[in-house]
Amino acid sequence: MIVTLDAFSGLANPWWELSEKDSRQLIERVAHRALDAAHVADSVLGYRGLVVEAGRDDQVPEGTLASFRVSGPLPQGYQRPESKLAALSVNEADETARFLLSTGREFLDEGLFAFVEQAARMRAEAPVAERIVEDKEALKLATVAAPCIIHNTPYNPGFWNQPNVQPYNNCYNYGMNWRSNTFAQPGRISGHQYTAINCSNVGAAASWDGCKPTCVGSNKNVALVIAPGPGFIDYHWYRRHSQGFWGHKPGGTAARNTDNSGRVIDGVHLTPANCNRGPYTIFCGYRFSPTGMHVR
Repeated sequence: MIVTLDAFSGLANPWWELSEKDSRQLIERVAHRALDAAHVADSVLGYRGLVVEAGRDDQVPEGTLASFRVSGPLPQGYQRPESKLAALSVNEADETARFLLSTGREFLDEGLFAFVEQAARMRAEAPVAERIVEDKEALKLATVAAPCIIHNTPYNPGFWNQPNVQPYNNCYNYGMNWRSNTFAQPGRISGHQYTAINCSNVGAAASWDGCKPTCVGSNKNVALVIAPGPGFIDYHWYRRHSQGFWGHKPGGTAARNTDNSGRVIDGVHLTPANCNRGPYTIFCGYRFSPTGMHVR
């Protein structure tokens, strides 16, 4: 059985294979219980739980999902389908998640392991709303940094939230509005992929692809943020839509226009600079993505 840690937005999620012994122990914990399907996850930034996938039909008993999610926040308003089986309690789900994390310790960086372990313990706590700070002036300055035409497209999450599309496109795909199905990386298509995850390095790689801090011609407003660690290091992109609000796509999860507190990033009171971004605490700034830009 394969376990995937669902936490990253720009980078690919790490995964590892359970031993036969650990697979049996896992099944003992979850057999004949109502489980959440692998795709059922709130597309928040940061830890979203662990996904388990069986590779053979003899690895799971009849009636048990072949792929399911353990722990992690569930989508707001999600109701589990009616079932005669009892779902895992919060404590049981957390204990199962800790068991799965223990099986992957040798495959995960020590800092990442500690970060996820802490996030798993805190998952039931309500998110703390960050102080809302107006930054319309900063966005205005970015928008008029150079003569250009801003062409922000309408919000169309259905384009991204399809089973054959959603897992294969990340925040960079969404930010640049190009569905490559390759989990695109800044700089890969131009041959100048980033070598470190920080504002200057990821920003420079995106500039090689065409997404720059200055604007010429037809462009979309985008923004870059960084999760600096320790433990959890990643990047994330947002894109502004013609309705005025900002959308984003955390890794292989669904595209959305809300922050980690479930608030619409309306572009007036909430922006990528001041919304709840979870562990992505560094705001790198606004940039411009040319219309028709390709990524890979």
